[in-house]
Amino acid sequence: MAMDILESLKQGVVLGDGGYLEEAKYRGYSTPRVIVEFPDVLRQIHVDFFRAGAQVLQALTWWTSRSHLDKRGKEQGWGDRLEEINRTAVRVAKEAAAGEALVAGCVVPSFRPDVPESHEAIQAEWDEQIAVMVEAGVDMLICEAFLRLDEARLALACCKKANVPAMVWMSIFPMERVTREEEGVSPAECARVLVDEGADSVGMNCTREPRDMWSMVLEMREAVDVPIAFMPVGHRTSAFGWRPIREAMIVPGVEMAEYALKAKAEGINFIGACCGAGPEHIRAMAQALDCERDPV
Repeated sequence: MAMDILESLKQGVVLGDGGYLEEAKYRGYSTPRVIVEFPDVLRQIHVDFFRAGAQVLQALTWWTSRSHLDKRGKEQGWGDRLEEINRTAVRVAKEAAAGEALVAGCVVPSFRPDVPESHEAIQAEWDEQIAVMVEAGVDMLICEAFLRLDEARLALACCKKANVPAMVWMSIFPMERVTREEEGVSPAECARVLVDEGADSVGMNCTREPRDMWSMVLEMREAVDVPIAFMPVGHRTSAFGWRPIREAMIVPGVEMAEYALKAKAEGINFIGACCGAGPEHIRAMAQALDCERDPV
């Protein structure tokens, strides 16, 4: 049986998974449709990451809070199916994990963090989604891809109400996009604030390839004593206008493996990937870390 995530991180490196949204899209499926109409497809994606060596599977609860669901399919009534969608996402991940991997519920940014009057409503939505995920049996909650520290703090406060470990992963968009850096808060300060407010683990995910995320994760590692997560994307982000052509700019598996070993050497022990990183990337990292589950 899988161990508690915090105990596992104390004992050594834990390998996460990759980017479910992009992986589903590459296979021709959108969210949340893949969850409720094609659960076997989603289960196979989880299984592929699991067989590669992932020790934590993230349920596909991205964009499954009420506002996100309404935005993605108000005419289809997705928002009214919030509980069904989140329960199904967690159930499918747990089936793939088969008691041998942990399952995380993901909490993602809202639409209007810059409007103080919206904060209470935003937190109410997260509370609603978190309650469903926890009841469905997630082993931990991950607030991920937050560009703003103020919004990450709001999400963390919601997660701390639940009796499961709470992690927060920040993001910084490269180049042409608006960035969290404009708040004037360094990755180190983000880590300190979040740990002071109860985060069991902090780190970075999404928006940057390994070489561009590396120094920021090291800043966090030096700033706090909790486990640090390193979850870069699996495609290049250092070229201007990378978004439309990222499928043609995939980071080689050997490079992901090299950074996995570098992270381990620096005491960064929650290692995985994000958008654009498929099972092949996780397998390359697992081979380097000697935790490939089903060798090929």
